[in-house]
Amino acid sequence: MASARRMGPKGSEIWHAMLDAAEQILRDEGYGALTSRFVADRIGVKQRLVYYYFMTMDELIVETFRRLAVRELERLQNALLSNHKLREIWDVCIQTADTKLVSEFMALANRSEALREEVKAHIEAARTLQVAALTRAFEDSAVPSPVTALATAIIGTSAALAMHREAEIGVTQGHAEALAVISDFIGRFDP
Repeated sequence: MASARRMGPKGSEIWHAMLDAAEQILRDEGYGALTSRFVADRIGVKQRLVYYYFMTMDELIVETFRRLAVRELERLQNALLSNHKLREIWDVCIQTADTKLVSEFMALANRSEALREEVKAHIEAARTLQVAALTRAFEDSAVPSPVTALATAIIGTSAALAMHREAEIGVTQGHAEALAVISDFIGRFDP
C-alpha cells in the first residue's frame, strides 16, 4: 500500500537542487558517497527534507538519471532534424559521454531494479533515434553500408564511451585513428 505522507513538489527549485547535488556527488565522489545526509549538506538543508521530496534514495537516484536521460534524448531528437544527422548524432555521443556518471549509474543499476529499468529504457530510446538517423542516411546514399544501422549505432556509441573512459585515465593510443575511421564513415553517408 502506498504511503499517504505528504511529498514536496516535483520540479520545484529545491527538488532540482537535490538532483544537482546527487549528480555532482556521483561525479565527484561516486555512488558510495551518495547519501541523504551528503545531499542535504551539499545544498544546506536538513537531511529529513530529502525524504520530504523523495520517498527513498532510489527514487532520488532514478530522478537524477531520468533528468540527464531526457536532456540527452532531446539532443538526439534535435540531431534528427539536422541536415547532417550522422554528424550531429556522433557529436552527441562524443561530446556528452560523461563516463564517470555512466559508470556510477551502471553500478547503481546493478543494485536497483527501478534504475535498471530507466537505464534500459534510455539506451533503447537513444538507440532507436540513432538507428533512425543511420537508416535514413544509408537509404539516401548510393554507397552500400558494410554493416547494419543497428550494429553501427552500437559500435559508434561504444567507441565514444571507450575513448572517453580511456582518455580520462590518460590513454589516447589509437584514438586519432579511430576518430579518422569514424569521420570517414560519416563522410560517406553524410557529406
